[in-house]
Amino acid sequence: MIHPSAFVSPQANVHESAVIGPWCLVDAGAEIAEGVILESRVHVYGGVSIGKGTHVFDGAVLGAPPQDLKYGGEPTRLEIGEDCIIREYCTLNRGTVQGGGCTRVADKVLIMTYSHIAHDCEIGRGAVIANSCQLGGHVRIGEYATIGGVTGIQQRNQVGAYAFVGGTHKVDRDVPPCVKASGNPIRYGALNLHALRLHPEEFPEERIVNLQRAYRMLYRSGRPVAEVVEELKKGPEPLFRAFFDDRWGGSLIRP
Repeated sequence: MIHPSAFVSPQANVHESAVIGPWCLVDAGAEIAEGVILESRVHVYGGVSIGKGTHVFDGAVLGAPPQDLKYGGEPTRLEIGEDCIIREYCTLNRGTVQGGGCTRVADKVLIMTYSHIAHDCEIGRGAVIANSCQLGGHVRIGEYATIGGVTGIQQRNQVGAYAFVGGTHKVDRDVPPCVKASGNPIRYGALNLHALRLHPEEFPEERIVNLQRAYRMLYRSGRPVAEVVEELKKGPEPLFRAFFDDRWGGSLIRP
C-alpha cells in the first residue's frame, strides 16, 4: 500500500493497511494508524501521530517545526485524531516546550484547503475549519465549532464549542460557546441555534432556553460582563451550566 515513489523511513510506524501515495515523505518517528490515506506529496515529520481512518490530501505538511523564535529544536509533537479530513496544502505545526509540547487535533475534524494550524493549538472534536483559515499559536477551538473561510485567529484566542465564526474575519478576542460571531472587529450576534439543534441529546429545548436567557444577560443587558458572570454563578443551576460547562468550552467566558 506504499507507492514506489514514496519514501517511508524504516523508523516510522506505519500500519499495513495505510495508503501512502506518490511522492509522500514519512520521517522517522512518525506514527500512522490503520486505514490512514496520504494522497500525494504529503510530508509527515517525526513526532507526528495520525489516528485511524484519517484522510490527508495532496501537498499537506504535518508536523513541521513550530514557527516560533523560542523553539530550539526540542522534541515536540503533533497528534491528529481518528477520521479527520485534512485537505490540500494545509500546514499543521508541532508544539513548543513553552506551550506544553503538543499541537492536538481531535477526532472527526475537517480542515479545508490552505489552512494553517500553528504550534500548541487545540482543535476539538467535530470542528470545521474552512478554506484558508490561519490560526496563530496556542489557539483553542471547541468541539463542533465552525470557522468560516479566510478567517484569521490571533494567537492565544479561543473559540468556544458549538460556536460559529463567519468568513473573512479577524478574531482578536475569545468567542463564547454556542454563539455566532461576525464583523470587523468581531461581534457576537446570537446563539448558533443550527448547531445546537443538530445535537438534541446535548441541547434539549430547555437547555437552549436557558442559554438564550444567559446570553441576553451577558451580552444584551448593557451590564458589565464580570458582574453578570457572578450573578449567573449564584443563580439557578441550569443558567449557570448553560455557559459554564467545561466539557464543551463554557469555561471560555472570561470577564
